[in-house]
Amino acid sequence: MIHDLRSLQLYCDLVETRSFSLTAERNFITQSAVSQRIRTLEKEFNRSLIERSSGQRGILVTPAGETLYEGAKELLQRSSELIERLQEIGQEVAGIVRVVTVYSVGLHALPKRLKPFLAQYPKINVHLEYSQTSRVVQEVLSGKVDVGIIACPTPRQGLTLYPFEEDEMALICAPEHPLAKRSEVSLAELSGLPFIAFDAHIPTRRLIDEKLRQAGADVEIITTFDNIETIKNLVEIGSGISILPLQSTKREANEKALKVVPLCAENAFTRPTGLLVKQTNLRSAVRAFVSAMSQDRH
Repeated sequence: MIHDLRSLQLYCDLVETRSFSLTAERNFITQSAVSQRIRTLEKEFNRSLIERSSGQRGILVTPAGETLYEGAKELLQRSSELIERLQEIGQEVAGIVRVVTVYSVGLHALPKRLKPFLAQYPKINVHLEYSQTSRVVQEVLSGKVDVGIIACPTPRQGLTLYPFEEDEMALICAPEHPLAKRSEVSLAELSGLPFIAFDAHIPTRRLIDEKLRQAGADVEIITTFDNIETIKNLVEIGSGISILPLQSTKREANEKALKVVPLCAENAFTRPTGLLVKQTNLRSAVRAFVSAMSQDRH
């Protein structure tokens, strides 16, 4: 029977670092103390959890050790959440909210919502990271982060989806481009023009492709990128045109580095964005964040 969670935390650190010395350093104890805790765990479960290796790989984790690691991580996380909820009773909402977001949302849509949230909840710290959609989903599913923010979200097993914002999409081109003088443009008029697109695996690319297809527009895709800033840079120097979220282009438009041309009413469309959350019993800091950011107030 395990009498405390300390041994489980040490074991998880050992699995992650693959090093007794690093585990000891991380927890401010001696290597011999780490070894003793691990031996106690192995005795309690009557299973070998790790194999000591004399090579460069450090320790090796046995199948039983992998099973214990997965269960221990979940148990430790739940314990941490329970302690935080107990501490929150009768106190001001506080804590850490771990957020990972795709670049186009995190750099342009999130800041304007985040500033008033942090002013309202000064004791909440938001740890923000940027990544691609597939990684965002993985991070939320694994429990490494509390909230993921993606574009063009779809329901995913094991995750709850909350709507965030609808991004108006618009044509962008260099100020010298013939379309720059237009007050609006139809998608069909883009046929044959050099087009700088998102990479094929990005959900926003699939949305744009579908809208172009529906309008019968056959653009000439000359290059693709996974980074919205790179796309804007190439459009600025006249390499081609693109379709991007309107709010992601405001700075360049104000500086007259880019020209933003609205799509005609018949072709106008928006890009949905959303929050992904795994836990149903959320900590108060995470609940406050989701409520403030989501269009569905909770």
